[in-house]
This record gives sequence, C-alpha cells and structure tokens, in this order.
Amino acid sequence: MKIVSFIPELKTQRLVLRPLHLSDSSAWFEIFSDARVMRYWSREPVESLVEAESLLQQELDWFESGSNITWGIALAESNVAIGKVTLFQFSEQNSRAEIGYILGYPYWGKGYMSEALKRVIDYAFNELKLHRIEADTDPENHPSLALLEKFGFQREGLFRERWWLHDKWADSVMLALLNKKL
Repeated sequence: MKIVSFIPELKTQRLVLRPLHLSDSSAWFEIFSDARVMRYWSREPVESLVEAESLLQQELDWFESGSNITWGIALAESNVAIGKVTLFQFSEQNSRAEIGYILGYPYWGKGYMSEALKRVIDYAFNELKLHRIEADTDPENHPSLALLEKFGFQREGLFRERWWLHDKWADSVMLALLNKKL
C-alpha cells in the first residue's frame, strides 16, 4: 500500500521540497560523487552520470512501489536540487518511518538541512499522522547527530559494527523522535 499517491510540494522560506525528476541527474552526480558528502553514506561515491541517473531512477521506483517518499531539496530561487530528504521503512501498523537526508557540500553550514527537516517532520507528524520517526546515523557524523538532537531526537541505542562501509565496519546510532500530539 502506498503511503501517499503523490509527493506534495513543501515550501520553506528559502527552499522548495519537491518530487524528484530525471532532469535532476546532473545535480545528483554533483552530490553523490563528492567523497566529503558520501563519507557517512551507505555506499561509495558514484563515478559517472549514468550511475547517478541509476540512483535517481531507484528513488523514483521506490516511490512508485510505495516504500518511500523522497523530496528533492531545491533552492526556491532556482529550483536546482541541492539534496534530498526521505521518509522510508514505513510501518503502518506502528505509525512510524525512518528519515534520511543528504546535502551537497557547497550548501553545508547554511541552515538548509535544518529548514528542510523541520518542514518534513511537520508533514510526517501532522499530515501522515506518524507517531515515531527514526534515524540511523554514524556515531562519527557529529553534525548530523547535532542536527537530529536539535529537533528533539533522542539516542536510543548503539549498534556495533552494523554496516560494512568504505572497506571497514561502521557502528550505528539509532535515534527517534516521538509525536507527542498523538
């Protein structure tokens, strides 16, 4: 069952969170080919535009199958994709989902991800009526942990050597935010 039949456009002061399009391929390549951006991601950086297009198509296919909702984060002034926010691993019975996000390196430290997450969390709790949002984060990714904790996510557990990434085992911290309105 699909959680939503279409991806709604969500706006913030400086951003438009919108459905992804295959025309975002070059922006996707810029984001997912950067080793700095991919340091804590669940795969190696892409090496070609074709590989970036394949990643983008995978996102579109996942939405069609009902397994995720991914918004491209675009600057309102240009509509150029600079990152993404995804809700996935939905459990309808338990009213929860996991959140993931990535942002192109030139846009780090400008508050864009904070702006995007605030809007998606609001949508998840108020429109989708989720009770719980989870996040799986590398314990070395201090900026991401700080961002999640800023929104009230609490650390709930450490999974030792959970992921094989970049030719080594990586730990994982699980965090969660509860919707206290439900």
